[in-house]
Amino acid sequence: MRRLFYLFLIWSALSGFSACAQVSTTSDTEYLRWSATRRLCAADFQMPLKPHNNLKGSNAAFSFSMDGHTYDLLGKRSNDIIVNQMLRTASWIDTNNPAAIEQQILFHQTLFDIQEIYVRRLRQQARAGVKKMILIGKPDINDLVNQQMKASQIRQAEYAEETDYGTLPGTQAVWEAKIQQELQALEAYKASNE
Repeated sequence: MRRLFYLFLIWSALSGFSACAQVSTTSDTEYLRWSATRRLCAADFQMPLKPHNNLKGSNAAFSFSMDGHTYDLLGKRSNDIIVNQMLRTASWIDTNNPAAIEQQILFHQTLFDIQEIYVRRLRQQARAGVKKMILIGKPDINDLVNQQMKASQIRQAEYAEETDYGTLPGTQAVWEAKIQQELQALEAYKASNE
């Protein structure tokens, strides 16, 4: 059975068969990958806003993507296949109140950190089920992505509500500590660039 599995993998690689979500072909300058050491800064929010627009506040466009194929989850790059990123050119901060810029950036950084928890959970699920994904197509990687993205967005909404969008310092500190604990617990699923 094992021999058959390896023959199937070789055939899949040679034939170009791919059981994966959309493969990312993103530009390095447009997307910023999550990092444990590099925090967001004002320059990361690159969407140019026109004067007299009706946008209030700030926005960061976060997403999951897949930078490879499902069978890549079997190799040394397994944690680098699923990526947590921010689209810089669709993200902006409100610069009308310079005193609030740092707070807006901290809010978005915390959202990005929360999403990293769910990206790591996705990597964990995908790595655990990769052989079944390749052989029988189940679980579907797209279903796993959708489940984790939904869970991430629900958690981000809870954070925003509990911290009043990051404006309550005590509650913000509690969330930051909780997030760091969860990231540490999922350390085995961090990307190599972190």
